[in-house]
Amino acid sequence: MRRMGMSGLNYKACSEKGLRAHERENGMRKQVLAAAVVAVLALGLAGGVAWAANKVSVDVPFSFFVKDKEMPAGKYEIQPVGTDMTQLAVRGGGGAVVTPVLERLADTGDKEPTAVFDKVEGKYYLSEVHYPGMDGFLVGIAKAEETHEVIPGKQ
Repeated sequence: MRRMGMSGLNYKACSEKGLRAHERENGMRKQVLAAAVVAVLALGLAGGVAWAANKVSVDVPFSFFVKDKEMPAGKYEIQPVGTDMTQLAVRGGGGAVVTPVLERLADTGDKEPTAVFDKVEGKYYLSEVHYPGMDGFLVGIAKAEETHEVIPGKQ
């Protein structure tokens, strides 16, 4: 009777030396696969940590608009979406909205994150979000004369 291994090899026909080499090769494949899985998981966790580090928590004392959606006063988290950071997600008591980033802004050098709102005719519009140590995000441009309201945040 022939003894067949998982790879379909006839082990009885193999020399002892060849069988050991085949077993070592399988062991090495498993080690390489395990190392690859660990590397992928580590990169995924590092990306998740970096993504979470870019989250700004702000307590906005007035209602405001993001894109065309009105958000009531309250606590909000604002963070970039995706690895290319071309959108910002705004989540909080007023629901959630994702808005495109119009332009990246130079690092302001601030030590704390900030959210900047444009005030036009008594209404507030999310305009900019700044993070310590990185470029900011422009998400809205006032279409009329405006004043700015800067709300400090926490990371």
